Amino acid sequence: MKKAFMCLALVGVLLLSFTGCTTTKSFTYSVETGDSIKITLDTSDGYDLSSDLPFTVSKGGETLMQGTFVQGEYYEQYVDLAKTDSSCTVLDESSDGNIEYVFYSVNDSEYDYVVSIKNSNTALLLGNQHSQSEAQKCFELLTFSVED
Repeated sequence: MKKAFMCLALVGVLLLSFTGCTTTKSFTYSVETGDSIKITLDTSDGYDLSSDLPFTVSKGGETLMQGTFVQGEYYEQYVDLAKTDSSCTVLDESSDGNIEYVFYSVNDSEYDYVVSIKNSNTALLLGNQHSQSEAQKCFELLTFSVED
């Protein structure tokens, strides 16, 4: 009986490990634009999100990305700068549900996102000085929404 219980327990643990657990951390920021913006980070790989501004995405105590809010009208100015400044290279741009964004590098040593949050007066600037892949990973773990 004890052996059967141990086998069932082992099978249960294995099933849980195959399904994986996703954990998240969210903060809603009252932005000076008058909007309340909720940022959610998938923390299942050990990433963490700070509540203060500028907010940070970190892992193992090391800050990997910083973010701050700006007036929505500045989104186009940052996009134009990324597309026209000779020190910048646009790496990706897309629109996805609640956001529109441009991902670009500055002198191949800083990797930034400028994000327009749809249905708001708010844009977001995200910066990473580690690597392109780390910036992309952090960004993929984030979701943004406007709260009522």
